Amino acid sequence: GLPYKLDSLALSTEGRSQLGGILKEKDPFGGAAVYDSAKDRMLFYSNAQDAKTSKLTVYEFNSKFRLVPDKGGIVEADLPGFALLSDFAVTENYSVFFQPPVSTKSVQFLTSKEPAKSLALDQGGALLHLIPRVGSKGARQKTIVVPFDGISDAELQFCNAYEVDEDTIVMDVIRSDGRSATGKSLSWPWATSTDEYSKTSSKKSLWRYKIQISSGVVTKDCTDNVQASFGVINPAVSGKKHRYVYAAVGGRGSDVAPPQGIAKFNIDAGIKEVWMPEGYEFCGEPMFAPKKTGNGEDEG
Repeated sequence: GLPYKLDSLALSTEGRSQLGGILKEKDPFGGAAVYDSAKDRMLFYSNAQDAKTSKLTVYEFNSKFRLVPDKGGIVEADLPGFALLSDFAVTENYSVFFQPPVSTKSVQFLTSKEPAKSLALDQGGALLHLIPRVGSKGARQKTIVVPFDGISDAELQFCNAYEVDEDTIVMDVIRSDGRSATGKSLSWPWATSTDEYSKTSSKKSLWRYKIQISSGVVTKDCTDNVQASFGVINPAVSGKKHRYVYAAVGGRGSDVAPPQGIAKFNIDAGIKEVWMPEGYEFCGEPMFAPKKTGNGEDEG
């Protein structure tokens, strides 16, 4: 649906917004946004889905929250089937989307398009879509079948992505493995013990994906197996090569546990630092606030 405008002081909602007429009343605006630090732009997307095809639209806004002039700041792309998209990443020349394989339940889809009722997640490799950005030079839309290793790529949470060269993209993601979640979903307060939580929650950890564009080869490597959620970076390096990823981590190492502490992953060195609060305290999603006078990526 449409985004909601917030009061910057009270944080109260002021109703739905069509972004100055850019969006139509029924446009399916996505819930994710990515900052391009090199060009000082924000990117959003909308995804009009149907059983056989989907229409993806990527919007690029400048620092004054106006669509950039090149191509009207909009790129459109047709995707096959019902494209279930939840997050995306941005590099210098591409917007990157993962589309997991799903099948539609025809009767439920006709009566209700709620994903939980009308879709089923299939086993198999996801489709990786590289969508050229406005103003990108020589970039073309390409779809790559990601090799399936037994873990679905349906719920990737992107920390950052960047281009090593014109043929290589690197992405750090929080990857979710729901195979260990055997219990039923619970209502608030979600769980009364860590054991109960572990039975109803998925294993999440930090992974690195590398994409060779010309050959269509995608590799995946687990960077660290600690239970991790909500990966972020210093926004000053968003879309560029980064060294550090920050994430909320559980208090039981690699075992499934609720987000509790904060970890700083040094990707280049392969090490991490972890801060844990008291046993009865739990952290939510971290954010990185860079120092105005700081020069290092981790100064904040």
